[in-house]
Parts: sequence; C-alpha cells; structure tokens
Amino acid sequence: MTKTELSALEKQLSTLPHMQKAHLLNLLTELIESQTTSFIENESDVTCCRHCSCSSIKKWGKSAGLQRYKCKNIECAKTFNALTGTALSGLRQKDKWFEYLQCMFDSLPLRKAAQKVNIDLTTAFRWRHRFLNAPTKTQTKKVSGIVEADETFFTESFKGKRTIENRKPRKRGAEGNATKKEDKISVLIVRDRNGQVCDFVLNELSKEQIQGHLKPIVDSDAVLCSDGASWYKTFAKKENIEHKRLITLDKQRVIGKAFHIQNVNNYISRLKTWIGRFNGVGTDYLANYLGWRRLFETSEPSTCAWLRLAMGINNS
Repeated sequence: MTKTELSALEKQLSTLPHMQKAHLLNLLTELIESQTTSFIENESDVTCCRHCSCSSIKKWGKSAGLQRYKCKNIECAKTFNALTGTALSGLRQKDKWFEYLQCMFDSLPLRKAAQKVNIDLTTAFRWRHRFLNAPTKTQTKKVSGIVEADETFFTESFKGKRTIENRKPRKRGAEGNATKKEDKISVLIVRDRNGQVCDFVLNELSKEQIQGHLKPIVDSDAVLCSDGASWYKTFAKKENIEHKRLITLDKQRVIGKAFHIQNVNNYISRLKTWIGRFNGVGTDYLANYLGWRRLFETSEPSTCAWLRLAMGINNS
C-alpha cells in the first residue's frame, strides 16, 4: 500500500462510528497476535514425526496457537508441533517475534530492543541467540570462481560472565593488548565474487586450522586470492588450486586487474564497523554475530525471510 493510499484509508477510518472503530481494532489486534502462528503453520511442512521421523502422524489438538501432532508409532507416541526440534521451540510471546526481528533487522542493542518490544532484557538476549542459531550454522557449502580469503581479529571478551579465570578483568572493558596473541581471537573470512560468504572462528591461527576450513568449501576450479601468508600457498599447492598471492611489502595489491582481496577486506571493514555498535561482543557468542552480519549480505532483506531461516527453512 502506498503512502497516498494509506492516508486515504486513515481519513476514511476517522469518519466511522465508535462501534465500527472498536470492531476494527479488535479485528486488527487478533490478526497481529495470530500473524506469527499463521506464518509458522503456512511455512512449515509437517509430514513426519519430529522425534522418530515416522511418516504416520495425526493431528492432536492445538497449544499456544499452534497445531499439535501425535506420532502413531507405538514405540514413540510423542506429540510435537511445527517448531519442535528447532531453536525456537519453547519460546513464548510469539505475537512479538516479528517486532523483535525488526529490531534485529535494525541492529538495535539489547536494551533498546527489549524496551521497544516491551520484554525483559534476559528474554531479549535469549531470543537474539535463538533466532541466530540456525543462520549461524547455515553457510554456503561451496565458493567458486575468484575466491578471496583473509583473517581478521577480535579482542577476546568475557562480556556477561561474572568470573574470569585466566586473566585479570580489564578496567571498564578496556581493549586487550594488541601485541599479545592470547588477547586476540582469529576469524577466517572467505568470500567469492558472487557474494557468497563463509566465516570461521579459529581455535588458533595455524596452517592446520586454515586449511581444514578451506578444503571443504573452495571449489577445485576456483582461483584463490590471498595475502602472502604461507598457509594459503601450502593449501593451494596441496589441493592443486590456482593461487594469486598479494604481498603488501612488495606493494602488490592487484594482479592482472582482476585478482585482489579488496572485496573480502571491504566486507571485514563493514563487519568491524557494524559490530562496533554493540560495545564489545562476548567471545562465546562471536560466531552468532558473524552469522547475523552474514544475513545482511546473503539473505533476503525481510523479517519473514529471517524467521524462515531461524526455523531452519532455507529456500535458497
């Protein structure tokens, strides 16, 4: 509906009698409250038991607005609904999910999101990471064509924890020592020219870690572009993949006008700028934030698309 059409509708509604306005208000309230459950039912394809995968199931009433089913397998005989087995199972206040997803779409901090949706701060935290569970685990299986790879680093953070065992707390969340390896968390970012992105939080920055993540995703016909780090050279030689090394010390930033790592570096820059608004991210949840940022780059820009992904439905 256009703004002009919406304005015309508002003027028309203002002329209605009180009783008709109250009726429309009740109708709209019911539609808003049932919007999420209707979406879940329409998008889900429940054809088998979510516990034992038996295809013989039957409807078993409704609960919290969602259709429940029961497995006919005597050994199972469990009940379930469309969200059973997903990260969203057990979450309440479904009528507020779309509004909360809009807050995530706008990258609002937890306190602002909780205030806007009128939920508790702990609920906002729980929802954020439940909604990000499936998208974080879902990455493209292959990158092809010209593939760029580079590492970036985040300061190790125990944000949200009451105790820190392996070091003294930093005063008021101060930055870690940039010269100490133990204060940095390494992240490998891989991106091809089709916009497909993969990211991996590394336990340590090593040849084994880098090559272990690259091998399953880099297509054998791809051209790998990287900086001068030796692990990329070793990987390309071992897997017989064409490799273009951009060595900064030699002021070599582009090879043959097409081979460079500027796309992946631009993505890292956007990632760092975006993640900075949260005033530090706990290392335990870093992978979730990487998945969240990846949604902006690879997913359809809508709350409906994000809810599908959170439900484990990937239409791509």
